[in-house]
Amino acid sequence: MDNDTLLFQDKGSGRFKDVKIHPNRIEVLKRGIFGGKHTEIVYLKDITGVNRIKGREVFLRNRLLTACVFCPSGRAKAQEFVNVLNMVM
Repeated sequence: MDNDTLLFQDKGSGRFKDVKIHPNRIEVLKRGIFGGKHTEIVYLKDITGVNRIKGREVFLRNRLLTACVFCPSGRAKAQEFVNVLNMVM
């Protein structure tokens, strides 16, 4: 499995427009405050685990001790997000 293999994709909700999990990273297309969009990449080597799931928000622990929150489109998608993340880690 190479690093460009797509393991999970969701349309996201709120300002998160596209959430993707690859074997080595999480890519999120975020909507900015003034209408622009940018891609945020979080590498899985920095993620130490899942902190909690609250509704459809997934809070992750990372080595940098900064906030790492992802918001898939629903509660079931949030659980699937965590399952794929645990499979990769």
